Amino acid sequence: MKDFFKSVRRHIGKLDAAHLREQYGRISDEMSLLESVLQAMTEAVVVLDADGEIAYENAATKTLLGMKAKDALPTLALPLGRAAKREIEVTYPEPKALEAVTVPHEGGTIVLIRDITGEKERTEEELRAGATRAVRDLAAGVAHEIGNPLNALALNLQLIKRMPSDAVEIADECAAQVKRLDGILKNFLQALRQSRPNLMPGSVAEPLKDCLQAMKPQLVERKIAVTLDVPGTLPSAAIDKGQLEQVFFNLVKNAMEAIRDGGTIDIDLDADDNDIIVVFRDNGIGMSEEQVIHLFEPYKTNKAFGTGLGLMISARIVRDHGGSISVESKPGEGTTFILKLPRLERRIRVLK
Repeated sequence: MKDFFKSVRRHIGKLDAAHLREQYGRISDEMSLLESVLQAMTEAVVVLDADGEIAYENAATKTLLGMKAKDALPTLALPLGRAAKREIEVTYPEPKALEAVTVPHEGGTIVLIRDITGEKERTEEELRAGATRAVRDLAAGVAHEIGNPLNALALNLQLIKRMPSDAVEIADECAAQVKRLDGILKNFLQALRQSRPNLMPGSVAEPLKDCLQAMKPQLVERKIAVTLDVPGTLPSAAIDKGQLEQVFFNLVKNAMEAIRDGGTIDIDLDADDNDIIVVFRDNGIGMSEEQVIHLFEPYKTNKAFGTGLGLMISARIVRDHGGSISVESKPGEGTTFILKLPRLERRIRVLK
């Protein structure tokens, strides 16, 4: 169709009235076909102009959002002119989970919205069964192969401890390293298994601060400046501190790998009536529209030796906390991750 319009535009000055009517009829037929396709879609399609005004919306928009786009979109605060992907919860006319993807196009923005309620109700194991099983089997094999020499080393260290002089001190240090390696293997296997969080009331700021403290040497070495903005009072949430620290570690690590030495990572904590909101912003290389769309999928990564499992596991943990994670990015302009975790009182209301 695009080539057809270019051809008409190029030759329009040479067409007489009869040919113009013929070409107009063909254009009208093409537009009618396109309109029929868009209106038949179960996914919502909204086209916004450069000012964010609605230029087009199909019938599925009102069905999914429960209202017209002009009334719903302002409350969603979707980014204009940027590739982004986020989850949305709506309660009217019935509770459902939606995924909204924004794609910049010729100065405006195309918004694509689909119902992901069914996907969220299925477990991560079902969604990622093939990929996760393969990685788990690989991890189990690696753990077994490493575990055997570690056991043999531990036994020999017991023998060294019976020797005189400095052998005991050396053996103690080796034993500590063996224990550390064993812990790394257990944590790796635990991360790949589907484990429900052990939720306890607490502050989201605590695991975040612990994560930054643990990663401080790497950040200092790379001369990466981290700003952390925590309000004076932050509502409590039902959290698993260990699992959330793993999420924050993955996000900071991804930011570090996306920016140059001397870059910045800005982290803001805030809260609204329903959620605790954690925002990670970096000034790194950013991501393309294609990369944003396929984020959180296993084996979708920009790293030479990455697997994409870190973000997949992070998204699973956030969802298991009853929250959501979204991303906004543009090549050359950095990336923003937005985590929303339900406030404790909101979670209690839901359980009641």
